[in-house]
Amino acid sequence: MLKAPSNIQRQLARTKKKSGKEETIEEEKPAPSVVDLADLSEDEIMELVPRLKRKDLEEVKPRSINFCGDLNEEAAMQIMSSLIYLDRNNEKVLIDEETNTHYISVLPIEFYISTFGGNAADMFGIHDLMLCIRKDTPIQTVGLSKVMSAGVLLLASGTEGERYVGRNTRLMIHSLRAGYSGPMHELETEYEETKWLQSQYVDALSAATNMSKAYIRKLMGRKSNVYINAEEAIEFGIADKLLPRDGE
Repeated sequence: MLKAPSNIQRQLARTKKKSGKEETIEEEKPAPSVVDLADLSEDEIMELVPRLKRKDLEEVKPRSINFCGDLNEEAAMQIMSSLIYLDRNNEKVLIDEETNTHYISVLPIEFYISTFGGNAADMFGIHDLMLCIRKDTPIQTVGLSKVMSAGVLLLASGTEGERYVGRNTRLMIHSLRAGYSGPMHELETEYEETKWLQSQYVDALSAATNMSKAYIRKLMGRKSNVYINAEEAIEFGIADKLLPRDGE
């Protein structure tokens, strides 16, 4: 149970006579207890619902980020800005006046992903931020349509157990693409940078999934793109569940 905020107080007035005059004396009511909804069972929450304000309940819903298109600097900036804002505004207080209890609900973030991929540096920026944020705010990732290249790591970077994929979604893994021109010494430098980025990608994807580094390198070593269906994505640990359909 969390400690009640010091500024949450209610005053009750009582009257007593003193020197023939009525004098109002302020008496503090005990501060409300504060409970994290995550500590309650599903049955306890359902029992609690009728006592909560309807308006408060309607506001307890996931907040979403929708990403569809190429991953570039502009798209990455919008995604990261949204993640930061939603993380800083991740709590909702539900008041049960009957028992003088305040329930704290941490609101999750829904991140919908549909992309052919994009810039590796921007991918890592989003990935690193997601790993930081999900310590306090659950991130539900949802892969739809196509989740390829950089998109695969973003899908896998969601909170474990909260990563979904549509039944008809196609995923794709391949080695990093690069194209350079210039003096030989610059080409050598850029080649080493590309090798480093690919090594970082392998490490990050292995840490987020059931795939070993050796297996990922084997997939990326093929001359063609490696396509993965939804069931294989769950088997590999890129996602956890199929996106539910009506009636499921």
